Amino acid sequence: MNTNHLSVFKRVMEIGNISRVAKEIHVSQPAISMMIKRLEQDVGVHLYTVVGRDLMPTEAGQTLLEYAESILSLEEQAYRAMEEFQEGSKGRIVVGTSQVLGTYLLPSIIRSFHENHPNITVDWEIRADQEMERFVRSGRIDIGITLAPPEDHFSLRIRKVSDDKLIGIQPPYPIDSQTIFIPSDIPINGELNDQTKRIFSTEAVKQYVIKGMGYGMVLKSAVELEISCGKLRDWDGLEPRSILSNVITRPAERLSKSVWLFLHHLSEER
Repeated sequence: MNTNHLSVFKRVMEIGNISRVAKEIHVSQPAISMMIKRLEQDVGVHLYTVVGRDLMPTEAGQTLLEYAESILSLEEQAYRAMEEFQEGSKGRIVVGTSQVLGTYLLPSIIRSFHENHPNITVDWEIRADQEMERFVRSGRIDIGITLAPPEDHFSLRIRKVSDDKLIGIQPPYPIDSQTIFIPSDIPINGELNDQTKRIFSTEAVKQYVIKGMGYGMVLKSAVELEISCGKLRDWDGLEPRSILSNVITRPAERLSKSVWLFLHHLSEER
C-alpha cells in the first residue's frame, strides 16, 4: 500500500472534492483520481461513492480511514527517528499544547531548549485538551502538554509539573461590577456561581477586565506584561493557587532521544 496514495485518499474524503484537493496540494485532478484507483486496486474494494457533488467513503473506505491516521502517523514517526541518524542533524519532535499553554508557556520553553540543543527542531501544534490524548497515542505528536488530565491514562506516560499559578486580576482603578470572568481554556474545579462567566479565551478575559467590566481568573504567566506596565493588577479576592500541567507521552520504549532530551529540559525548567 502506497502511503502517499493513502494520504491523498484521506484528504479527499475529509474535503469531499477532488478538484479542491488538487488545488491544495498542487497535483492534477487526473493524477489524484489515479492514486485513489490504484489504492482501490491494492486493497481490492471500492473505497468511495458519489453523493450529489461530494465524494463519500464506502463502509470499506471508512474502515480504511480509521487505519490511515495510525499508518500515516507511524510513517512520520519513523522519518523523525531517522533524522537523528543523519549527518549534521539531531532530530525533530512535535509538541502539542492547548491554546493558552501554546501562547504563554511554550515559547519560553522552546527558546531555552533551542539554546541548549540548536540542532533539534521543535514543531508544535495547537490542539484542544480533549484531542491531545488521541494525537499522542497515534504518534501525530510526540509530547502533549495540557491542563486537563487524559481519561485513558493507563496506556500513556504522564508527568505532572507545576510551573504556573492561577491568579485573580482587576483593573488599576475601582469598579462596581462583581462579575468574575474565567477563560474556557482553563479547567476550574467546582461549580460556577451566578457572578462567574466562562468566556472563550484568556485574551478575552484580559480585555474585559482592562475595560473595567469585572475581575478575572487567569494564569500568572498570561498577565505578567500587563501587570508590569500597569494595565492590570493583582486582585486580592482570589488567593493564588498552583496549577498543574500534564506532560503526556507514549510508553518509554517508543520515545526517541530527542524526545527524552526535551522531557529532561522540561524537568529542569520547572
